[in-house]
Amino acid sequence: MTRIAIIGAGIGGLTAGIALRKAGFDVCIYEQAPAFGEVGAGISISPNAVHGLRSLGLGEFLDSSSNEPLEQQLCHGSTGELLQPIDRRGTRERYGAPYLQLHRADLLNALIDAFGVENCAMEHSLESIASRDDGVMLSFANGATIEADAVIAADGLRSVVRDALFDTKPPEFSGHIAYRGLIPAEQLSPRSAEALNINHLAFGRNIVTYPVRKGELVNVVALSKADGWADEGWSVKADKAQLIAKYDGFAPYVREVLEQVSEEELFCWGLFIREPLEKWRAGRTVLLGDAAHPMLPYMGQGASCAIEDGVVLGRAFAACDDIDAALDCYVATRIERASTLQRESNLGGERLQAIDPDMFRDTPIKDEDALGIFAYDPATTPLIQ
Repeated sequence: MTRIAIIGAGIGGLTAGIALRKAGFDVCIYEQAPAFGEVGAGISISPNAVHGLRSLGLGEFLDSSSNEPLEQQLCHGSTGELLQPIDRRGTRERYGAPYLQLHRADLLNALIDAFGVENCAMEHSLESIASRDDGVMLSFANGATIEADAVIAADGLRSVVRDALFDTKPPEFSGHIAYRGLIPAEQLSPRSAEALNINHLAFGRNIVTYPVRKGELVNVVALSKADGWADEGWSVKADKAQLIAKYDGFAPYVREVLEQVSEEELFCWGLFIREPLEKWRAGRTVLLGDAAHPMLPYMGQGASCAIEDGVVLGRAFAACDDIDAALDCYVATRIERASTLQRESNLGGERLQAIDPDMFRDTPIKDEDALGIFAYDPATTPLIQ
């Protein structure tokens, strides 16, 4: 049986693993962390990704664990005035699937259960890779050496595989940073737990809130510009006083939210970008998710795009007669779509933060609907063979 190794047990890697196992392949995921842990953050799953997850049997989980915002509200940062509502009530009818928001840990746990934790090799930090025309050799820091017929590199923005096999520039700081936190809804005004995605806008800054876990928690993401960033990872403890000062002068709702964030649960990270790649394949290895197309979060498509990748990869292996044809089919089907999402997402921050908030009263934004992003279905899109 064809043996496929996936590097990285994030959303993209797990989705790919489920899709490949569904197609009948022997798959193992190699993850550098010693164990799966709680990830304290919310996540948006747009209709394009909902289609993909449903095709893998996760529809019931989404129905029971997600919040469905009825409206996305663009509000004036300082006054709180509603500048532009984006109605999501017709999303199911328009796209055949809802726009959902949930706790990232809940999604990861559902994916782990569907793939099987017994199929994951933990504490496997990749040190080197040799990708040939007939297979791949992987060497890990724990001394393990693995041979596979094909490797799927889902090891994130700072992908070891991408750096080893592809001639690309290192990640560059985008000039944007993000803060995140979760707040018990009972500590906030009732508005915070309503089925809304609330985004307050100002020059160089915006802050988003939405409920998760059926309104028990409120997810907060504050995005702003910065001159530089040196820390690694997206779980760097943040200074609450510094965050409050950064959003000084914002509307009372924003001040309430920031005052209630626990400093112990407040994190920040720098947002880094990489240029779109012209190819994702080297020998019997292909890139997937952030390893192939890391993108800024302004359109909420990072995880959704990785889910699309995983679903299409599984379909390509099911449809093709050999490994090489499957890898080529996956890349050909996905690279244009993912590169477009990457470019548009990386421009999203400038669209939101470089415009006078007052202009949003009369200026339609170039959002996911206008770009046709939600209309894509990875479970049915034609494969390019």
